[in-house]
Amino acid sequence: MDPLLDEKIILSVSQILPEKLEALVRVRAMREAFGPSKNEGICFEHCTEIGFYGDLQGIVYLGLDGYTKLKLLPRMAKTEVPNSENKPLSESIVLSFAKKLGEELLQEMKLGRFRIEMREPIDRSHKLVPFDLKRYRQYILIFFLRDDREELYLGRLTLVLLLEKFGTIV
Repeated sequence: MDPLLDEKIILSVSQILPEKLEALVRVRAMREAFGPSKNEGICFEHCTEIGFYGDLQGIVYLGLDGYTKLKLLPRMAKTEVPNSENKPLSESIVLSFAKKLGEELLQEMKLGRFRIEMREPIDRSHKLVPFDLKRYRQYILIFFLRDDREELYLGRLTLVLLLEKFGTIV
């Protein structure tokens, strides 16, 4: 067991997420806060849950408030072909974008020699999502989003990372 595993993952996500957001939607993401947390749950106007398993097991939650979702939606729509199976178009676009972003993050983790696979993303918007703190370690990263070309503030993206504790029985 690597005692610095969590820190390596946080540093990787802190570097990879801004790069991928810049490449996908031309948004600059500056990490403004991060650290361990003991929140019992989350609730966002828009929230996507992306589970992963393999060498590492856990869940990533990408949370946006309504303002941020509205500002990012036109940018996401340019890169996404929505799969609107009984979902509103905007939810389908954001879920599809979150899946692509999750795939990009996990692909980078695979380059770090982790065998890791992603579960299908789940929309958790407007729902209280409880966390099992006995099973997971929790980290929160908050990114300030900005378009430097148009000098626009686009809001904040909150990433909550739950990593399964070692020795936890599923």
